[in-house]
Amino acid sequence: MTLLAGCALEASQGRQSLVNTALAYGQGGWAVFPVRPRGKAPLTSHGLKDATTDLDQIRQWWARWPGANIGLAVPDGLLVVDVDSDEALHRLKAEELVLPATVQARTARGSHFWYRCPNGQGNRVGLFAGVDVRAAGGYVVVPPSVHPSGAVYEWIVPLDMAAIADAPAWLLERFEASTSPASQGNAGWARTISEPVPQGRRNQTLAQVAGLLFRRLPAELAAELAFCWAQVKLRPPLSDREVERTIDSIAGCELRRQGEQR
Repeated sequence: MTLLAGCALEASQGRQSLVNTALAYGQGGWAVFPVRPRGKAPLTSHGLKDATTDLDQIRQWWARWPGANIGLAVPDGLLVVDVDSDEALHRLKAEELVLPATVQARTARGSHFWYRCPNGQGNRVGLFAGVDVRAAGGYVVVPPSVHPSGAVYEWIVPLDMAAIADAPAWLLERFEASTSPASQGNAGWARTISEPVPQGRRNQTLAQVAGLLFRRLPAELAAELAFCWAQVKLRPPLSDREVERTIDSIAGCELRRQGEQR
């Protein structure tokens, strides 16, 4: 997909109707589709694959579902960092991992940060504790949609292609590293678990190891083993509170994932 320009949507649009805003996205070249009111699940049969800039189709969808939230397909060459809370953002800063100023939307408790990236990037779940990445083949819910909590999504920095910054090098490096253990099978995981983890990779690697354990072991045992591993392998060590917070976050993500698969 060609990167698209010329769509600057103001933060005040939370007061506009959903259909008018969905049409504004479409007019700007951003492909959208309807998702459940106060939710994130698609309303159309093919979900993300139905995303379009066709204004007639957009009108038809919102005539049928006037309260639908707006899902926006992330085009190739862009990614969206989904930080689920201010706490997760503080953890990144503690690791000296800075998210440069860019297009940004406020969600219920966190933010979406938009960046340019090489083509062909995919989605990453659990890149860090409380941090996911949506890229080509993924979508985000955009303002003025309403979160299940009742909070309204708002633009902090309006959506404008010219305002989207390049993804920082550390993010792209983590992006690649996040798939290396799985792509290398058991040998890759063995290296990840056995090698000391330096500053700058601690939260990310702890999240990966905890995720592996929670997928394969009872939750209580997985949490205990992840905590013990962190005490031995993280250099310098994180505080016990930080380790517990990361493990709890991954445990919650895994429980939600298992619930969605049922």
